[in-house]
Amino acid sequence: MTSEFASDCSNCAALCCMAFAFDEGEMFGHDKPAGLPCHNLEGFSCAIHARLSEAGYLGCVAFECLGAGQKVTALFTQTWRDQPRLARPMIEAFRQMRDVQELRQMLKAAAALPLPEAVEAERQAWDTELMVTTQALAPLAVFDPAPLRAWLKGLAAHVSR
Repeated sequence: MTSEFASDCSNCAALCCMAFAFDEGEMFGHDKPAGLPCHNLEGFSCAIHARLSEAGYLGCVAFECLGAGQKVTALFTQTWRDQPRLARPMIEAFRQMRDVQELRQMLKAAAALPLPEAVEAERQAWDTELMVTTQALAPLAVFDPAPLRAWLKGLAAHVSR
Protein backbone atom coordinates (compact mmCIF):
# COMPACT_ATOMS: atom_id res chain seq x y z
CA MET A 1 0.00 0.00 0.00
CA THR A 2 1.44 3.36 -0.96
CA SER A 3 1.67 6.18 1.54
CA GLU A 4 -1.27 8.01 -0.06
CA PHE A 5 -3.45 5.16 1.20
CA ALA A 6 -1.90 4.75 4.65
CA SER A 7 -3.72 5.84 7.78
CA ASP A 8 -2.15 8.72 9.67
CA CYS A 9 -3.94 8.66 13.00
CA SER A 10 -1.84 11.56 14.31
CA ASN A 11 -3.57 13.84 11.75
CA CYS A 12 -7.08 12.47 12.20
CA ALA A 13 -9.94 13.39 14.51
CA ALA A 14 -10.44 9.70 15.43
CA LEU A 15 -13.18 9.38 12.85
CA CYS A 16 -13.15 5.58 12.74
CA CYS A 17 -13.56 5.54 16.54
CA MET A 18 -16.59 7.79 16.14
CA ALA A 19 -18.31 6.86 12.89
CA PHE A 20 -18.93 3.14 13.10
CA ALA A 21 -21.20 0.98 15.20
CA PHE A 22 -19.95 -2.32 16.53
CA ASP A 23 -21.28 -5.16 18.62
CA GLU A 24 -19.51 -6.84 21.50
CA GLY A 25 -18.23 -10.22 20.43
CA GLU A 26 -15.23 -11.83 18.78
CA MET A 27 -14.13 -8.61 17.04
CA PHE A 28 -15.01 -5.92 19.59
CA GLY A 29 -14.87 -5.74 23.38
CA HIS A 30 -18.08 -3.72 23.81
CA ASP A 31 -21.17 -2.46 21.99
CA LYS A 32 -20.95 0.99 20.43
CA PRO A 33 -23.57 2.83 18.37
CA ALA A 34 -22.55 4.75 15.24
CA GLY A 35 -21.94 8.44 15.82
CA LEU A 36 -20.74 8.15 19.40
CA PRO A 37 -17.07 8.01 20.41
CA CYS A 38 -15.65 4.70 21.58
CA HIS A 39 -15.26 4.62 25.36
CA ASN A 40 -11.56 3.81 24.85
CA LEU A 41 -11.01 7.15 23.11
CA GLU A 42 -8.97 9.75 25.00
CA GLY A 43 -8.93 12.96 23.01
CA PHE A 44 -8.22 11.63 19.52
CA SER A 45 -6.13 8.66 20.68
CA CYS A 46 -7.04 5.14 21.67
CA ALA A 47 -6.19 4.50 25.32
CA ILE A 48 -5.70 0.77 24.62
CA HIS A 49 -4.10 0.98 21.17
CA ALA A 50 -0.96 -0.90 22.23
CA ARG A 51 -3.05 -3.85 23.42
CA LEU A 52 -6.09 -3.84 21.12
CA SER A 53 -5.77 -7.54 20.26
CA GLU A 54 -5.45 -8.66 23.86
CA ALA A 55 -8.39 -6.46 24.88
CA GLY A 56 -10.64 -8.06 22.26
CA TYR A 57 -10.68 -5.37 19.58
CA LEU A 58 -9.54 -7.36 16.53
CA GLY A 59 -11.94 -5.31 14.38
CA CYS A 60 -9.98 -2.18 15.23
CA VAL A 61 -6.70 -3.92 14.46
CA ALA A 62 -8.01 -5.07 11.06
CA PHE A 63 -9.57 -1.75 10.01
CA GLU A 64 -7.73 0.46 7.52
CA CYS A 65 -9.23 3.79 6.52
CA LEU A 66 -6.89 4.09 3.51
CA GLY A 67 -6.01 7.65 4.51
CA ALA A 68 -9.62 8.83 4.55
CA GLY A 69 -9.45 9.96 8.19
CA GLN A 70 -6.67 12.47 7.80
CA LYS A 71 -8.02 13.69 4.45
CA VAL A 72 -11.44 14.45 5.95
CA THR A 73 -9.99 16.01 9.10
CA ALA A 74 -7.94 18.36 6.88
CA LEU A 75 -11.10 19.48 5.06
CA PHE A 76 -12.61 20.87 8.28
CA THR A 77 -11.31 23.89 10.21
CA GLN A 78 -12.63 22.42 13.48
CA THR A 79 -13.45 18.92 14.69
CA TRP A 80 -16.45 17.23 16.25
CA ARG A 81 -14.78 17.70 19.65
CA ASP A 82 -14.59 21.50 19.14
CA GLN A 83 -18.03 21.75 17.56
CA PRO A 84 -20.30 18.75 18.29
CA ARG A 85 -22.58 19.83 15.40
CA LEU A 86 -19.74 18.78 13.05
CA ALA A 87 -19.98 15.12 14.09
CA ARG A 88 -22.57 14.16 11.50
CA PRO A 89 -20.97 16.00 8.54
CA MET A 90 -17.52 14.66 9.45
CA ILE A 91 -18.83 11.10 9.78
CA GLU A 92 -20.63 11.27 6.44
CA ALA A 93 -17.57 12.76 4.74
CA PHE A 94 -15.39 10.05 6.30
CA ARG A 95 -17.63 7.28 5.00
CA GLN A 96 -17.65 8.79 1.52
CA MET A 97 -13.91 9.44 1.52
CA ARG A 98 -13.20 5.87 2.58
CA ASP A 99 -15.16 4.65 -0.44
CA VAL A 100 -13.34 7.08 -2.74
CA GLN A 101 -9.97 6.01 -1.38
CA GLU A 102 -10.86 2.36 -1.96
CA LEU A 103 -11.79 3.14 -5.56
CA ARG A 104 -8.58 5.15 -6.03
CA GLN A 105 -6.59 2.19 -4.74
CA MET A 106 -8.30 -0.09 -7.27
CA LEU A 107 -7.55 2.37 -10.08
CA LYS A 108 -3.88 2.46 -9.05
CA ALA A 109 -3.78 -1.36 -9.10
CA ALA A 110 -5.42 -1.37 -12.54
CA ALA A 111 -2.44 0.60 -13.89
CA ALA A 112 -0.49 -2.68 -13.80
CA LEU A 113 -2.91 -4.34 -16.23
CA PRO A 114 -2.13 -4.53 -19.96
CA LEU A 115 -4.91 -2.08 -20.86
CA PRO A 116 -5.55 -0.84 -24.39
CA GLU A 117 -4.59 2.81 -24.83
CA ALA A 118 -8.20 4.05 -24.77
CA VAL A 119 -9.01 2.10 -21.61
CA GLU A 120 -5.83 3.37 -19.92
CA ALA A 121 -6.88 6.92 -20.82
CA GLU A 122 -10.25 6.27 -19.15
CA ARG A 123 -8.47 4.89 -16.08
CA GLN A 124 -6.36 8.02 -15.86
CA ALA A 125 -9.44 10.24 -16.27
CA TRP A 126 -11.19 8.40 -13.43
CA ASP A 127 -8.08 8.74 -11.28
CA THR A 128 -7.94 12.49 -11.96
CA GLU A 129 -11.63 12.88 -11.13
CA LEU A 130 -11.18 11.07 -7.83
CA MET A 131 -8.12 13.17 -6.94
CA VAL A 132 -10.23 16.30 -7.42
CA THR A 133 -13.04 14.71 -5.41
CA THR A 134 -10.75 14.21 -2.41
CA GLN A 135 -9.72 17.87 -2.31
CA ALA A 136 -13.00 19.40 -1.07
CA LEU A 137 -16.28 18.45 0.56
CA ALA A 138 -18.61 19.55 -2.28
CA PRO A 139 -17.32 17.09 -4.92
CA LEU A 140 -17.20 14.35 -2.30
CA ALA A 141 -20.86 14.89 -1.44
CA VAL A 142 -22.03 14.55 -5.06
CA PHE A 143 -19.72 11.76 -6.26
CA ASP A 144 -21.65 8.69 -7.42
CA PRO A 145 -19.38 5.63 -7.23
CA ALA A 146 -21.72 3.31 -9.20
CA PRO A 147 -20.43 4.16 -12.71
CA LEU A 148 -16.81 3.73 -11.64
CA ARG A 149 -17.56 0.44 -9.88
CA ALA A 150 -19.20 -0.82 -13.09
CA TRP A 151 -16.22 0.38 -15.15
CA LEU A 152 -13.80 -1.38 -12.81
CA LYS A 153 -15.75 -4.65 -13.13
CA GLY A 154 -15.36 -4.33 -16.90
CA LEU A 155 -11.57 -4.49 -16.49
CA ALA A 156 -11.88 -8.23 -15.92
CA ALA A 157 -11.83 -8.58 -19.71
CA HIS A 158 -8.23 -7.31 -19.67
CA VAL A 159 -6.95 -9.79 -17.09
CA SER A 160 -5.29 -12.91 -18.50
CA ARG A 161 -6.60 -16.12 -17.07
